[in-house]
Amino acid sequence: MSRLADRVRSHVRPGRRFSPDEAQARVGQVDDHLPQWAAAAILAVMSLQTLFLLVGCDWDLCGDEAEYWAWSQRLDWAYFARGPVIALVVRLGVELFGSFSEAMTGSLMFAARFMAVLIGGLTAWGIFRLAEETTGSRRSALFAVLILPAIPLFAVGGVIITADSPLIGSWVWSAVWAFRAIRRDDARAWAISGVIGSLGVLAKYSVLAMPASVGLFLLLIPERRRELLRPGFWTMSILCVGLGLGPIVAWNAHHGWVGATQLADRVGLASRAVWGGLGPVLGFLGGEFAVLGGFWWVAGVAAIVTSLREVRRQTTHDARREGTVFLLALWGVTWCACLSASFLGESEANWMATGYTALVVLIGRRADIAFAEGGGRKRAYLVSWGMAVSLIAMVHHTEWFYPAIARFVPGPTKRFAAPLRVYDATARMRGHKELAVEVEKRLESLRAAGENPFVVTAYYQLASTLSFYMKGHPETYCLAWNFGMSREPVNQHDLWHPNPRHDPEPFLGRTVLVVEDANQPPNYAMILRDKKVVRSLEPIERFEIKERGVTVAAWDIAIGRDFRGVAGYEQNRPGARRHPKPLARTAAPSAPVR
Repeated sequence: MSRLADRVRSHVRPGRRFSPDEAQARVGQVDDHLPQWAAAAILAVMSLQTLFLLVGCDWDLCGDEAEYWAWSQRLDWAYFARGPVIALVVRLGVELFGSFSEAMTGSLMFAARFMAVLIGGLTAWGIFRLAEETTGSRRSALFAVLILPAIPLFAVGGVIITADSPLIGSWVWSAVWAFRAIRRDDARAWAISGVIGSLGVLAKYSVLAMPASVGLFLLLIPERRRELLRPGFWTMSILCVGLGLGPIVAWNAHHGWVGATQLADRVGLASRAVWGGLGPVLGFLGGEFAVLGGFWWVAGVAAIVTSLREVRRQTTHDARREGTVFLLALWGVTWCACLSASFLGESEANWMATGYTALVVLIGRRADIAFAEGGGRKRAYLVSWGMAVSLIAMVHHTEWFYPAIARFVPGPTKRFAAPLRVYDATARMRGHKELAVEVEKRLESLRAAGENPFVVTAYYQLASTLSFYMKGHPETYCLAWNFGMSREPVNQHDLWHPNPRHDPEPFLGRTVLVVEDANQPPNYAMILRDKKVVRSLEPIERFEIKERGVTVAAWDIAIGRDFRGVAGYEQNRPGARRHPKPLARTAAPSAPVR
């Protein structure tokens, strides 16, 4: 009752005393308003994010964002590395907000990224509902919502449109409806969970862990094991997997299973994988620490350990214990899968994004207890939250600190012309607008001389970024170098036709403007010349972008004469593996989509 009285006392004038019944009634009144407070906090964060995108954002689209925009120009059932949801999301944003975005920011940047803000708001509300359902406490749910903008993965990811945005939103709401289905014995809720989960699979394959997580939870709770013999859980699983993978499998079957090959490569199952290395494992664990912002990683570990102890101590069936096990299952299955992939030699910090949602709820519950008890832990949460939010605000404008940061960054080298981009992820989102203007100038000069040039890059991210920022969104081509320049597709651009790899006829004899990132493995243009892809190569010129006296980006630009095509090297080599069948052709759009 002392904790109950403390909660009431924090909302009324000092000195007033209440009976237990009065205290309980007033706590209920306070709790009734917590959803409104959570909604207000979410809307406040969304408003700040929108304001940042409109007037404070000098980040160009990153490579993956631009690639998803390129996908949105050619809607399909699936793509080389993902399902279609992210392309549909970007296309919807451009259709709804494109004109406003160009009027306010001069590009479609806001239109694409504003969808991340909207999805982020829905995700935050989903976390509130997930926390409320699993912990039985609206205060814990409110703390979970307040913690979100203090975690780098969610704060920075809230203004960047990648496949993680619809992925996390789908995961959270699928989990909410699955837990409701279990608690309420509701067949409709099982179906809703499955449909939402299928949307997540169409965004990113990570949501395939949802049926496994829910199934593990049902196995761990004896009173719930009977659900495994009933149709509800299996309906959810079949809908999630079947509806989610159906279009992707069909698309892959039509395109030589290129997506399946890419996925195997990404998770360390390809022949090139190096299993058992310590580096990827340490990279995965270090990435967790970074994207959670240090303190929240420590708080998350403490929350997991405490939750496991509580579950072991509680031998009887209890609603709170059940919710805790559900959250641990959501986090644990994803974490074990990512750790296993790191042992296979592959790891990315954002692969754990879905699991972090359950971790945020567990941390929110711990924060609720800390604030109820007061003392040092409460102060630690307050100070850490304030410091985290301040640091994240600084990350949004790292250019303010470039002169100071430059003192600790190595100088430019032949391998890294702009070393700041190695250490500062936001620097990788700078300079593309200026590069697009420079490329346009060179193309106009070549056309004025009577030539018919086209642009080639070594990486799909750069090709898509140039197309996004150049006037009229002209086609730029990614001619990534694979082994001997065989007909094996390297990325999505090899599946769009015509392209220089598979359809040389429209490009033969033309002038090539080669653009390569000076921070990537060098000499791409010289390789094209040495392999006789072009007859000759003019001197390479470096184009640099500086902010506050610090080089933040650098690209090498060269003109290649007389394009001769690339296919044939690998096929002509004795014993070379040939492509299993011709690739299906997907027509390019007749006009850019605005």
